[in-house]
Amino acid sequence: MTGGPEERLRDIQRRFHAVSARLDRAVNLRRWYRLGKVAALAAMVSFALCWVLLSLSPWPPILMLRHIASFPSCSAARAVGLAPARKGEPGYWTSHDADEDGIACEPLARRGQR
Repeated sequence: MTGGPEERLRDIQRRFHAVSARLDRAVNLRRWYRLGKVAALAAMVSFALCWVLLSLSPWPPILMLRHIASFPSCSAARAVGLAPARKGEPGYWTSHDADEDGIACEPLARRGQR
């Protein structure tokens, strides 16, 4: 050994940093690979689910998406233009049919009218 203790310490530190950097790159690469696999799997599952839902529906895809968008409330159904809706039509949800007469999101009767 030609150097003193300080030089040997710097050499050990340099080697340690080199090994640490390689390990960090390997860990980060594995992490990104794992995230990529999860993202690809999620994309394939969501594509398959959309494909099945849209292929089984008797309605065109845009109408099916509007029907799904009308689920939260009658306000949402009105916003997408599907209210009032009769049973079997897009926009009809049993949770929106309060009086169970087969018409969901009926306009409220005005005062004085019955």
